[in-house]
Amino acid sequence: MVRPPVSFGIQLGLVNTGRHLRFAVGGYRHGGQWRRLWLPLRHRMTFYAGAVCVGLMAVAVVACGGSADERPSSTVRATSIPTPTPTPVNPAAVLLESGRTMQVLESFHFRLDHQEGYTSLMNLALSEAEGDIVKPDKMSVDLIGGSAGFLIKSGLIVLGDDSFMINPLAGKWEALPKEASPLGFFDPQEGIVSMMAAVEAPVLTSFDGRVYTIEGHLPADALSPLIGPTLDGATVSVEVAISVAGYYLERVVFVGAAKEGEIEGTIRTIKLSRFDEPVTIEAPQ
Repeated sequence: MVRPPVSFGIQLGLVNTGRHLRFAVGGYRHGGQWRRLWLPLRHRMTFYAGAVCVGLMAVAVVACGGSADERPSSTVRATSIPTPTPTPVNPAAVLLESGRTMQVLESFHFRLDHQEGYTSLMNLALSEAEGDIVKPDKMSVDLIGGSAGFLIKSGLIVLGDDSFMINPLAGKWEALPKEASPLGFFDPQEGIVSMMAAVEAPVLTSFDGRVYTIEGHLPADALSPLIGPTLDGATVSVEVAISVAGYYLERVVFVGAAKEGEIEGTIRTIKLSRFDEPVTIEAPQ
């Protein structure tokens, strides 16, 4: 025997039978006919609660089953983080800070080269000079230049008031008279410090994250501690490279005539290194 299918559903209703009220709270379908389940009014509180629960479930189903357009959007908008604006570099402040750094150094190594021209120093057309400076008054320098058409290689050692220089003809060290001490006009540390403070109209031309490159103009007399007497009123172009870490002056290029007899296109380059490294300078044997 095949039983007809039975299905159940939820249905709410209210019927007045004349004797009492009945609530229809559900039903089932049997054999094609829908039959309700009725309960009397005396259980109305129970079914009020049941009806409310069923209604809430129905609302929840409708809300969850609605289309994406009907559901509230829960999308969280991403908040963009502004890119910080880098602080502009003040080239004058960089030069000032570097001058302070170079002034307090106990020692450093330097090399002077000429790409064009030469520097007249101690009766020598100087093309190269390389050596060490130890504060306050020690210096050891190798010199290469020309004199009377000959290539001259010499050396210079300064220990306070005592100075020694290699006689290029004899190839031997000789003591210099105190009044002829090169420190009277050749003081690289003082020259570098005074130069940094004298740069005019400085402009930052490049910055690679490690070195500031600054260009400007420099009165020639600011170079007198490096090259001796200079031309009155002369000005040279200058380019300096200063490290970000420590504000050390690593390179300086001078372009222009600063001394009498120099060509207008004279180019000098000084490179500095080995800052505050131990150096021993002694009198020659």
